[in-house]
Amino acid sequence: MKTKWMCMILMFALVLNLSACGSRQENGNSSENETINIEPQSVEDDLSENTGNESSEMNVIDLQDKGTDKNIMAVSTVKDSAFSGKVSGCYYAGGSRIIVAADQLYLYDTGKGETIASADISMEDLCVQTFTDGYFVVGQGKAGGGGSNGSFAASESGGINGYILNKDFAVQDTISFNGLLSDDFILQITGIAVSQDGKQVAFGGLQGLYLYDVSSRKVRTILNYSEEGTAGNMQIVTMDSLAFTANNTLVYVGMATDTSVGGDGVSVYGTVSTDGANFTITGKGDYKVDTEEVQKGGNLLIMPQSFDKNNGTLLMLDTTSNTENTMSFSSRSEGKDGVYCSGQGKYVATAILEEGSVTINIYDTASGKSIHTETVQDSNSTYFLRVPQILILDESGTCIVVLGRGIDEVSTLITTFSFAG
Repeated sequence: MKTKWMCMILMFALVLNLSACGSRQENGNSSENETINIEPQSVEDDLSENTGNESSEMNVIDLQDKGTDKNIMAVSTVKDSAFSGKVSGCYYAGGSRIIVAADQLYLYDTGKGETIASADISMEDLCVQTFTDGYFVVGQGKAGGGGSNGSFAASESGGINGYILNKDFAVQDTISFNGLLSDDFILQITGIAVSQDGKQVAFGGLQGLYLYDVSSRKVRTILNYSEEGTAGNMQIVTMDSLAFTANNTLVYVGMATDTSVGGDGVSVYGTVSTDGANFTITGKGDYKVDTEEVQKGGNLLIMPQSFDKNNGTLLMLDTTSNTENTMSFSSRSEGKDGVYCSGQGKYVATAILEEGSVTINIYDTASGKSIHTETVQDSNSTYFLRVPQILILDESGTCIVVLGRGIDEVSTLITTFSFAG
């Protein structure tokens, strides 16, 4: 009888060990360098047995930091039982909340580890912005079968739609952007932004910059590029990324030409008021911005370099003081596999892809110093064929890494880890 009980205890301990979400291998200071080893198949089998969610296509790894650094807060969690279908992306929604795109959109609280609400919205690709009283979601509709990069070609085939949701995640307004203009076209979904009060939506086209009033549903032109888009010797060509700042001012990132010398366009950023006044253009010379990857965190606008021009530096703009700064990463090749800004702009992360792993370096934007390094490993190298999606939650010191979201051959894999700021 004693032998039987000992066997049962050993089997139970083995089950507990196998159900662990991941393991960390210590390398020096545990608060600075961590390695996460993931076994997706084991985790998926274990989760399906315990949650009964057989329809879920996502593996979710919840990691609780067991390091000795007392400054590290408890890591937030993401649970697969909260969603149905393959997860195609996660997006910052303020505080500990994220919006998860799967068969529909889910508003999820990582602190509580539960879904708060859902909305019957499904899109190929999307951007999420928060404002004072809710959320603005804009993306490429699935109906037309368009591409997944939010480009002009995709907008022609599927349609770009925007949804304004309140704090309870109920849809308050739906905007079909392709039906707003009769003689112009929207370039990409990053060129659409909601005001901080949620009452106005600005968007850029091939020929100009426009403003949509949510209450009246009317559109007016802020700026016609050919007639009013000149500052100094620079002529604006496109405004590919937009964000609202204070006092009804827009900051944009796009392309412009030098009218004095001609030639190809160069990357520029600038500001313009919603009444068309105070228009500025700042050229960046050899620094080529990847306009689809421009992100706003708090008052900070980060402008990652294009893949083919990457040299390990990052251009940042403080939209309050209108001052720019450049951050240097640990190596010149760093940044080509993705640069990610935290929700409040306190941190920036980079991803470094290898055959069977991705290493995430987290930097403090104020000092420019690297403060944490984490490596996520998996035996299935398919997860590392594309750049990951990374979210950083400032308040809890949590990093969320999403792998395989755009790869049909694998289930989406999410892992979370904590860091000390």
